[in-house]
Amino acid sequence: MAARFKIKSGDSFCLAHQMTFLPFVRFAVHDGFPRKPTQCKMNAMDPITQGLLGAATAQLGFRQKIGRDATLAATVAAIAPDLDIFITPLLSLVGAEVNSMTSAYIHRGLSHSVLMAPLLALPIAWLWWRLRRRNHAWRSETIITNGAELPEPNQADRPPPFGLLYLCVLVAVFTHPLLDWCTSYGTQLLAPISRERFALDCVPIVDLIYTSLLIVTLLTCWLARKFSRGQAIRVTLVIAWVGMLTSVGYLTAGRVMHDWAVQQARIAVAADDLQVLRVDAYPAMGTIFLWRTVVETDRGWRVMRAHRFSDKPVADWRADLVAKADDEWVRRAMELPEVKSYRWFAGGRLRAAHTTRDGLHVIEFHDMRYGWPIESVESLWPVTVIYDTDGQLVQVGRSRHPNMKDRGPIISRAWADIWNP
Repeated sequence: MAARFKIKSGDSFCLAHQMTFLPFVRFAVHDGFPRKPTQCKMNAMDPITQGLLGAATAQLGFRQKIGRDATLAATVAAIAPDLDIFITPLLSLVGAEVNSMTSAYIHRGLSHSVLMAPLLALPIAWLWWRLRRRNHAWRSETIITNGAELPEPNQADRPPPFGLLYLCVLVAVFTHPLLDWCTSYGTQLLAPISRERFALDCVPIVDLIYTSLLIVTLLTCWLARKFSRGQAIRVTLVIAWVGMLTSVGYLTAGRVMHDWAVQQARIAVAADDLQVLRVDAYPAMGTIFLWRTVVETDRGWRVMRAHRFSDKPVADWRADLVAKADDEWVRRAMELPEVKSYRWFAGGRLRAAHTTRDGLHVIEFHDMRYGWPIESVESLWPVTVIYDTDGQLVQVGRSRHPNMKDRGPIISRAWADIWNP
């Protein structure tokens, strides 16, 4: 049941207001405290890029054998795993009890498992096969009824075997979890056998260069079919495979950039008298050349900005060392199921911060993979736990970083950061 209490005005507040605390609901932040509950939305690799990658796989020989509808079918199949984003709203609509972490469990879960890909591809391929057979039957019936209204279907017009359609769809479906695996968000590749979230941290969820490579590949294939005449099949096959291998090479380059960023972060903290526990690097939105590096030491956390084309050392961009919070209240909050779930979602990369406000103990847990600005130790959507003076749990929920209220400046700076190392 939702708990209600009133917070009196004080140094940390502009005015008193009443809050309703709901478990695992994201709150808009006002002076560090939740004010209005909203539902949490989490991002994954953008569906446009996923669809383009699926369409590109159709050019690897399937479209040449099946026909132009192979491109559309592969596009749909590549996007299909992301339909799991509608499961949480549907559960809420039918009265099921859901929260903001429900989508974290469901999205990039079963539908993104490589083990489930053959099952997910089956209904898509079957529906496609049925539509092609129905279209073939309709054409034949029209010829019988109306004579020469339509040309007689030849062997090339006949429905291809189900196995070929299924293989086209299966390849497209497989590309979705594999591409998501390359991001930092985390994908349950082995669900339902394992709930582990796998992430290679080599490309952002939106990458301008990678998406452009797929667009160029598809556009070049279209031009080849239009102007190559009798050589279209051979030419498009070459273009498609070159484009696909180039895109794979770009993802590989992203991993190389990741390892470079990690090495730069290690060099930057080498002079400090600290025991380094873990070093991670996460690509900035839009590019593999700008990185957020996170260093966890025995004393605290340090976040640094690393740009591949910058002449400045990484240490010049680093934030001050933020001490670790490890006290009774933090350890108590860590045992909450909601915080454990958040820790699982973040891959264990959580930073705790404990403050006291108006007699309340406020513990924030920051997902260190994402922060704004990129070198900030503050995460975009921390989980906030509040205990009262008697030690009773008052609230646990996600809160939006105040810098996220206005997206315009964020997009402008992100774009500038890409081009200004």
